[in-house]
Amino acid sequence: MLSVVPFNDILREGSASNDAVETMIKILSSTKEETQAKSASALAGIFETRKDLRESSIAVRTLYSVMKLLSIESESVLAEAAHCLSAIFLSVKENREVAGIARDTLSPLVVLANSSVLEVAEQATCALANLILDNEVSEKAVAEEIILPATRVLREGTVSGKTHAAAAIARLLHARQIDSTITDCVNRAGTVLALVSFLSLLMVDLLPHQRLLMHLLFCQGQQDKAIEILSRLCRDQPVVLGEKVIDASGCISSITKRVISSTNSKVKIGGAALLICAAKVNHQRMVEDLNQSNSCLHLIQSLVAMLSIVEASRGEGIDEEDAISICRNTSEEARNEESGTGTAVIYGANLAIWLLSVIACHDGKSKTMIMEAGAVEVLTDRVSHLFSQYSQIDYKEDSSIWICALLLAILLQDRDIIRANATMKAIPALANLLKSEEFANRYFAAQAICSLVCNGSRGTLLSVANSGAAGGLIALLGCADADIQDLLELSEEFALVQYPDQVALERLFRVEDIRVGATSRKAIPALVDLLKPIPDRPGAPFLALGLLTQLAKDCPSNKIVMVESGALEALTKYLSLGPQDATEEAATDLLGLLFSSAEIRRHESAFGAVSQLVAVLRLGGRGARYSAAKALESLFSADHIRNAETARQAVQPLVEILNTGLEKEQHAAIAALVRLLSENPSRALAVADVEMNAVDVLCRILSSNCSMELKGDAAELCGVLFGNTRIRSTLAAARCVEPLVSLLVTEFSPAQHSVVRALDKLVDDEQLAELVAAHGAVIPLVGLLYGKNYMLHEAISRALVKLGKDRPGCKMEMVKAGVIESVLDILHEAPDFLCAAFSELLRILTNNAGIAKGPSAAKVVEPLFLLLTRPEFGPDGQHSALQVLVNILEHPQCRADYSLTSHQAIEPLIPLLDSPAPAVQQLAAELLSHLLLEEHLQKDPVTQQVIGPLIRVLGSGIHILQQRAVKALVSIALTWPNEIAKEGGVNELSKIILQADPSLPQALWESAASVLSSILQFSSEYYLEVPIAVLVRLLRSGSEGTVVGSLNALLVLESDDGTSAEAMAESGAIEALLELLRSHQCEETSARLLEVLLNNLSKQGYWRSLALGDLFQNESLARSADAVSACRALVNVLEEQPTEEMKVVAICALQNLVMYSRSNKRAVAEAGGVQVVLDLISSSDPDTSVQAAMFVKLLFSNHTIQEYASSETVRAITAAIEKELWATGTVNEEYLKALNSLFSNFPRLRATEPANIEYTPFGYRTQDWFRGNSRSCLGCTFSSQTSLSGPPRFQEKAEFLLQCLPGTLVVIIKRGNNMKQSVGNPSVFCKLTLGNTPPRQTKIVSTGPNPEWDESFAWSFESPPKGQKLHISCKNKSKMGKSSFGKVTIQIDRVVMLGAVAGEYTLLPESKSGPSRNLEIEFQWSNK
Repeated sequence: MLSVVPFNDILREGSASNDAVETMIKILSSTKEETQAKSASALAGIFETRKDLRESSIAVRTLYSVMKLLSIESESVLAEAAHCLSAIFLSVKENREVAGIARDTLSPLVVLANSSVLEVAEQATCALANLILDNEVSEKAVAEEIILPATRVLREGTVSGKTHAAAAIARLLHARQIDSTITDCVNRAGTVLALVSFLSLLMVDLLPHQRLLMHLLFCQGQQDKAIEILSRLCRDQPVVLGEKVIDASGCISSITKRVISSTNSKVKIGGAALLICAAKVNHQRMVEDLNQSNSCLHLIQSLVAMLSIVEASRGEGIDEEDAISICRNTSEEARNEESGTGTAVIYGANLAIWLLSVIACHDGKSKTMIMEAGAVEVLTDRVSHLFSQYSQIDYKEDSSIWICALLLAILLQDRDIIRANATMKAIPALANLLKSEEFANRYFAAQAICSLVCNGSRGTLLSVANSGAAGGLIALLGCADADIQDLLELSEEFALVQYPDQVALERLFRVEDIRVGATSRKAIPALVDLLKPIPDRPGAPFLALGLLTQLAKDCPSNKIVMVESGALEALTKYLSLGPQDATEEAATDLLGLLFSSAEIRRHESAFGAVSQLVAVLRLGGRGARYSAAKALESLFSADHIRNAETARQAVQPLVEILNTGLEKEQHAAIAALVRLLSENPSRALAVADVEMNAVDVLCRILSSNCSMELKGDAAELCGVLFGNTRIRSTLAAARCVEPLVSLLVTEFSPAQHSVVRALDKLVDDEQLAELVAAHGAVIPLVGLLYGKNYMLHEAISRALVKLGKDRPGCKMEMVKAGVIESVLDILHEAPDFLCAAFSELLRILTNNAGIAKGPSAAKVVEPLFLLLTRPEFGPDGQHSALQVLVNILEHPQCRADYSLTSHQAIEPLIPLLDSPAPAVQQLAAELLSHLLLEEHLQKDPVTQQVIGPLIRVLGSGIHILQQRAVKALVSIALTWPNEIAKEGGVNELSKIILQADPSLPQALWESAASVLSSILQFSSEYYLEVPIAVLVRLLRSGSEGTVVGSLNALLVLESDDGTSAEAMAESGAIEALLELLRSHQCEETSARLLEVLLNNLSKQGYWRSLALGDLFQNESLARSADAVSACRALVNVLEEQPTEEMKVVAICALQNLVMYSRSNKRAVAEAGGVQVVLDLISSSDPDTSVQAAMFVKLLFSNHTIQEYASSETVRAITAAIEKELWATGTVNEEYLKALNSLFSNFPRLRATEPANIEYTPFGYRTQDWFRGNSRSCLGCTFSSQTSLSGPPRFQEKAEFLLQCLPGTLVVIIKRGNNMKQSVGNPSVFCKLTLGNTPPRQTKIVSTGPNPEWDESFAWSFESPPKGQKLHISCKNKSKMGKSSFGKVTIQIDRVVMLGAVAGEYTLLPESKSGPSRNLEIEFQWSNK
């Protein structure tokens, strides 16, 4: 307990611990020897463990008490008292008070050390060993008195006693100058032999004994013996021996001389072992001593000569356990190693190689000496000898051959040695050693190869590669450090790389010829195999990944070999195992490299990697996530991967990285998202749908203090996302405007380009465009239009175009900012795509008339005409450039300001008129039409060249093109009419004029007529080329000159060819001439031509009738006095039984005459026209009959000739109806209208027999016809029904007719009665169901037991719903009371028959208590 009690408690008087110590000191004076012995023993144990007590006053008090016990004769008391003194003396140097008292114990302790009782002697010797730590005591003590008893203990004592005895001797000799007296004493006592025996047996620490042993090395005749003895201690105590060899002056040179000159192999090997120990302590001192003594070269030569001892010792059967050796590890670890295996112990002649390795490692000059001594050849032969005996069945591999490879590895760090011939012979041997079964052999063979590779020339590296060493090196990759800890320590000791396999392979694969050659192709499958987990090689996958990555860079053939070796599958599977962060990052890095190849992206295994890379994005480390994002960026270049659903899974983790990752990771995430979404804007919605809005994240990045590179990437992703309308419409997108605009003023070009593209997408939205303009984006955008960044300029142009649309203010701001001047500065060197973009921008600007007329716009005319001459300038650009020129040159004042020549303005447009793009043709023709308004250009000979292309445009058939071309031709028709005709203009113009398309613009027709008129006025020879139909169409022109020209041409044609009159008439010449006469236009010429035509036509009556009918369409002419004569003449024509065609024409003419004049009606009737028309109604020709019926309707539309209205008229019409009805199943509505007019204006005809009897057809024909003609049928039927004198049979037939007609059923739910419930008011509604129609429902009423709805519901039917029933159910929506109040079913037939029905209908089942519930309902049926 006292050994752990706090020191302060022990010193504090009155404490329990203080009392205990004081008590133990007091009982040392006890009368009982046993008590004294136990108290001394306890105190010894306390002082051994408590240094603080040894240095306190308690130690002094105890010392006084214990010294008294030395005079007691009890052996147990003496032994424990000496033990207690030994413990107190441990701090004799620190506690000077104790030292002063302890000096008096020297003599008693010497006496006790010579005691016959060994236990007492051991404890006394131990006390003396500690007491001698005091300098005064060590000087005062007699050496013999200490050495002799200590030697006795060394021979006979316990291990503890021997240890303290050796310490006593060592401390005594350390304080004395060793002289002959001490040497004689040691020799006489046999101290050395006792000490060596003790050390060899128990392998204890040499530190207390080094002084004596080192003294032996300087004794004449004892050197070899001392070397032999000391060398045997090298195995377990190399450091201690080494320290003493280093500290002893001249010791190294003395040992070296014995190694060089001795013929005893044990002395040579032992001396080498001692020198190794010395080097282990201070290699620099050893090398300096060797160089100062000029013995280094001789030592090296002697050591190289010793290498043959290995084979000799094997032949002589020397036991390796008896050989001199050095253990590199602690004694306990060395015992755990099997003798002669591994690297823990170096024995025999291998010590010579070891010493050579030490010297070569720490003295660069010695390497050449070693090589010149033939060491390389000897080592190579020894390594080669190993494999020459593989064929022997009982061959056991030499596990110590590694040391040869170690020395080679050190030597081959010198480039001069590498260039030696012997070195090249060593390469195959080392390559073979890599196949050894012993790992240490393979490891140091790899070290030697590594030295060759790191220091050799390109030729050396190629030799190593050709030796097949790469395969052996790969087999070493990835061993656990714990398994090769001793090898790693060796490598560090000799300044070698710790992982030679990895370093050698990396250096080899840096050589281009090796990296792309057969060595790499052979190595790749082995490296791919290492991606599979190997328990004893945990680091192999990571190293294999690094080497595969090195091989894959810039070498497509190696990538293909990797994929063919299963690298994609192996990497995907390896990632699924969840490797460590660094390995995971390396695997994803390699995938990224592989997927940079388009061929590998198409490989079937590539698709499977997507899911695993997405998993890495979700769960991997930072570095791995970055690499995975880079790999996905490459993968998304493949359409089939980018469009797959698995690719969509990457969106969420990529956005998460964008939100939380480091800047480098954000770069990679943005790049992957851009690649994924750039060609699929709809998929951008996936980004907007993730938990955190990606646009918000991008806005935060754009507004942060991050690097401009990241902001540029963020802007690029914004540009992709904003391509989606839904994302553009979010508030987050609007928040991005301000930071994006602020980035425009930065000097980082990539960021500017990305920002402009993002803004370009944003301004597709009108509201965002306003916001962008409001934040002042226009001026910065214009300011970026400089230099040769053409892609940026194109994006700026697109954005400015969108900002300028419908925003005059923005346009003016652009112009004031100098956009036109900036564009013109770039335009002359700009590529075609940029010129097209600039042209579109100028088009938008010049759409504003103020800008088009301004001085800035004037500067673009000449450059744009030059631009149109570029052969590769595309249709889009041409269209925009032409529109700009049109916008400017359509203003007369602008044209007047320019002095453009025909070569500048006309020639560039000529090829554009033949452009495959109609829009370009249109604008070229339009621009020509404006330019040709200038007189100097009209007469220019170059202008003649545009006529042919313009004529070809006329033949395109496209109205707008034709209109523009004709407009241009109009300007030059007076100047070049003959040329237009020669280019086929007459034919094309005629085609346009003859077009019957109602959408044909009147302006086009008039312009074409004007041009053709100019041609006709130029020369009458073209009269015959113009078709008669065209000339007739020209008569309808609004231009008097065109009409005059046409009339003249027609007159000439008719005079030359009398038969042309028929063609003119058929083309509508008569109608056109009549129209001219009506409008009093060219009356004389028109009348003359009309007279000529009517006189020369074969069907004069027909044409005259047609002319009369056309003339009397005019109301004023129809009311003239000549109209009566025309009526009589036309009636006479009908009486002459003309052709059916003639009849129709004459009837139509009479219709026009009687439509506006009562006198004309009277004239027709008096001329017998009524009877003639009634005869025509019964005509077999349907057209004649129908026109006659229409004429009857007009004749009897009033009472002017009521005396001619008779039953015969009714009979004629009804006969025609019956005839047509039986023939076709239908009746022309005009017959019914005629009857209706008669019955309406002359009620007396309703009761006539024809009116009643002849209605039979109406009642017995199909219902279909009546549905289509219901209005006329009803009109005439109801008119007939109004006659009270009609027979009952007719009434029945009329009712049957009405019941066959379609109609509408209307049901009005007015109110309900007695809808009571026990608690509260019900919430009542009605549900109506009729046949298969969808159910209808009233509103819910909760006003009381008598709800009022007054709601109507209508159903339309093609035929009356006979036999159908209406089901009405009354329901309660209230949670209280019953859910239904009952139902009622109503037959519809009665409603159809009566037309209207109303009443109360009782709900079933009836109420068992109280009045019955009922509904008040009204029904209506109508045929209208």
